Amino acid sequence: MRRSLTGDTGSEGSDPPGRPSSDPLLGKESPFDQLDTWFGQAKPRRCTALTWFCGKLASSSILSVVTTLLTVYALIGDDMRLIFTTKSEDEVFNYITITTMVVFGVEVIINTLGKQGYLFGFFFFLDVLSTVTLVLDLTYVSDTLFGDSISAAQQLTDFDGAGPVVQGPVDQGSSQSADAARAARMSRVGTKAGRVVRLLRLVRLIRLIKFYQNRSKSSAKYAQDSEASPGMDWEEDDDDMQQESAVSKKLSEMTTRRVVMLVLIIMLSLPFFQPGMYNEDLPSSAQYGANVLFRRWRDDMTSYEPWANDTARAAYFGSKGREVYVDDFFMFAYYHSPYTTQEAVPAEAVSSPLASFNRLFWVGAHPDNETLGQFFLPSFEGRGTAAGQAQAYDPNERWGGADWLYYQGNLSSDPVGLLYSPWASAQSCIKGYMRGVSLMTDLPCPDVLRYNERTVIVPMTATAAEYEELHFIFVFDRRNGTWLEAILNTAQTCFICFLLGFGAMTFSQDANRLVLTPIERMISKLDKIRNNPLEAMTIGDEEHHREQVRALKRGQQQGPADQDAEATRKKLCSRCCAAIWRCIRRRGSSPKPIPEPMETVVLEKTIIKIGSLLALGFGEAGAEIIGQNMRGGDSAALNAMIPGRRVEAIFGFCDIRNFTDATEVLQDQVMVFVNRIASVIHSCVNEFFGNPNKNIGEAFLLTWRLSGYPPAKQKKLADMSLISFIKIIAQINKSPLLAEYRNHPKLAKRLPNYRVRMGFGLHSGWAIEGAIGSEFKIDASYLSPNVNMAARLEAVTKQYGCLILMTDAIIKLMSEEVSEECRVIDHVRLFESKEPFKLYTYDLNDLALEVEHVAPPAPVQGTLSRDTHARENPREGHSHKKDKFKLRHEREKLKAERWSDEFMMHSVFSVDTDIITMRSKFTSEFFCRFNMAYLNYEAGEWGVAKDMLEVTRFLLATEDGPSAALLRYMKQYDWEAPGGWTGYRVLQEK
Repeated sequence: MRRSLTGDTGSEGSDPPGRPSSDPLLGKESPFDQLDTWFGQAKPRRCTALTWFCGKLASSSILSVVTTLLTVYALIGDDMRLIFTTKSEDEVFNYITITTMVVFGVEVIINTLGKQGYLFGFFFFLDVLSTVTLVLDLTYVSDTLFGDSISAAQQLTDFDGAGPVVQGPVDQGSSQSADAARAARMSRVGTKAGRVVRLLRLVRLIRLIKFYQNRSKSSAKYAQDSEASPGMDWEEDDDDMQQESAVSKKLSEMTTRRVVMLVLIIMLSLPFFQPGMYNEDLPSSAQYGANVLFRRWRDDMTSYEPWANDTARAAYFGSKGREVYVDDFFMFAYYHSPYTTQEAVPAEAVSSPLASFNRLFWVGAHPDNETLGQFFLPSFEGRGTAAGQAQAYDPNERWGGADWLYYQGNLSSDPVGLLYSPWASAQSCIKGYMRGVSLMTDLPCPDVLRYNERTVIVPMTATAAEYEELHFIFVFDRRNGTWLEAILNTAQTCFICFLLGFGAMTFSQDANRLVLTPIERMISKLDKIRNNPLEAMTIGDEEHHREQVRALKRGQQQGPADQDAEATRKKLCSRCCAAIWRCIRRRGSSPKPIPEPMETVVLEKTIIKIGSLLALGFGEAGAEIIGQNMRGGDSAALNAMIPGRRVEAIFGFCDIRNFTDATEVLQDQVMVFVNRIASVIHSCVNEFFGNPNKNIGEAFLLTWRLSGYPPAKQKKLADMSLISFIKIIAQINKSPLLAEYRNHPKLAKRLPNYRVRMGFGLHSGWAIEGAIGSEFKIDASYLSPNVNMAARLEAVTKQYGCLILMTDAIIKLMSEEVSEECRVIDHVRLFESKEPFKLYTYDLNDLALEVEHVAPPAPVQGTLSRDTHARENPREGHSHKKDKFKLRHEREKLKAERWSDEFMMHSVFSVDTDIITMRSKFTSEFFCRFNMAYLNYEAGEWGVAKDMLEVTRFLLATEDGPSAALLRYMKQYDWEAPGGWTGYRVLQEK
């Protein structure tokens, strides 16, 4: 057996009396135990500590808080990067992403070591996949996989080092144009795929939600246990406080799996139902414009070859084709103008560049071919300066579109001047990979933006050779679109989180509410009964209290009617109107049927009743029988005849005097008579930590278990056993119900001056506790000569004329203060015994007590009716059941106070009014004289003892029973001690 690493935190005797139990911490088999079994290897000892540590760490708050924060980052961190930062801060997010991957990887390892069944399970694979998907959030990885042609060129230049890149792998082959197109398409598809794959990380959030939900239940349960006070009312059931059962865990896990897989399948499969997955829509205006511009430009280059000589150059710049090209170029730039504002758009305009997220900000060409590049920009050679060219051709007047349905707006002089600039003055980007002009001063080159913040358009109407010589590159700023996509993606993530969380938590809610939660409550109650069968009575009282509270909240228990005689006329009228309205509403409508109770509720209440009946029937002696059979959950076989076990206990035996006469007189009412006495006996014994064991007609066997408790607690139990007998005597004489039998005509006639009286015997020693009987009928009880000794003592009380008899064995257990209050009255040996023992009594005058709440003067005729019983005992019946829960809690609170080390039991003898009243008759002189007489009797000086006992016999006005008993015995020997007297006599009477 593995030893607990935390050690034993319990202390002996720190709990109230009951069945001492221990719950050893047993280690659970980890995945490494399974692997060791598979490979036939012995598990090293350090795996036990490692598994325990990882299990604690996996369920710790620190790890859960860290992983929660990182999970939130994994879900929305990349979107936050796009919303709030620029490309220059991407490296910081890369470091955070790498840290997140490391933490998630460590968490997977910890769960693998510390959680049984996690390795190769459903959540294991999802955790691994969600961790791997974080690689896509690294900017250099996403640029490589999903970037555009500019990203590829930038990575190539970074790889090759410094220096211009004019020729390279991106320029080789005739497929360059197709590669660029595929790169653009891949960028769009990859971005969407990355967002979908990111949904795998939502599984981590689901697990965290369940983790915090379980922790909140535990915290609420702890708070309820620590803050609840005895007798406290509560409205709601503790359904949510139950420990989750294996069935509930399995159903919850399966439901979560299905919900997660359903959502993931839907999200991953939806793109396959979109037409764009199989075919693209019409090309965009940017793509169409780039195709037209390049083809017109390229055809003019082929026709005029302006680079050949000055004549061809002048012919080209003066041609109509060049004028059309420049005109179309500016139309393209104005149609996608980045300078259009919402305020400038007239009300009559139908649309504007604001309708698109793509705003042209950079125009250029690749490669940096000066021979062809000098003819790319829309300049008219020979028209003077850029200002002169602007005067000859004003693009704002031509393409501003102030009266057009598509309002484009004007460009400022700076971007127009840049477009008119010569090729040599254009900006070289990505180390000479391409050259062009930026229409926005804050974005000099396209590589300043992330690949998903720009759209790269290259012409598709080019041959491979033309593409390699020089092709246009138009770069559009789509940061507004990326910003909105990131926000919508964050909202989508939150929405899917809600769907997954709500679905996983609520899909099984009905099954949990109707089936699993009641089952868990039953299991919880069965566990309590299995660990301590005597607790079943407490469970029944608590459940009954809940029913009362729920009924009260529903208004089923109506309060007393308003008895105010000064009610105003207005109140009476309002009540009449309300009654009339209720009648109108109910007219023609049938009453709602009372819902039939759920089978699970019936089963739960049946379990509670069965447990309570078992506890009532078997008592403490049978608790082991109940617990051992209930713990054997792997078999339905009943083993009631379990071996007995030796225990040390205090045994008390009491008997109702004149019971035979009472039975013949009371007839069928004798059960009521006995049960009233039993109620007093059992309640007093329970109040002082005793347990009723047997009810044998007029006799009762009571026990106080000593095994399992330290000497200090055993001493307290011995004091409590005597106090409980004293309280029984007091309650019997004060009870108004039992006082009725004093006036019973038939009893008074048969037994003059009758009153309920009892005799008590108290002894301690060993006994065998177990089941007595056969497979047909068993009784849980004790077998021992010590049990018989208690019964013999009770019988001898009649001989000694006292109420309580005790042996020196129990006196030695008591505290010194209590034992000094007891009077030794004889030294005897049983006929069948070898060892003599001294007899003690605790002197009480039960006749000194008055009856509480004297019954009405009407005499009792014949028998006691049920109405009289209910009237004179208001605690019984419905009101008693309502208060039973609070009374039990108050009793348990008082018991806990008495069980504490600070409470001294001997103080009860000096403050209890009943004990003081019953002891007031006995004086110090009496005890001193009797003690001297007994010492002479024990020493064989019977003559002296006779004289002193005759004094004490009537010193208290009434005859002292022990004095009379000793005088009767000495008289048999003519007041002379027999030969061989050793200080004790053989007690043969029973």
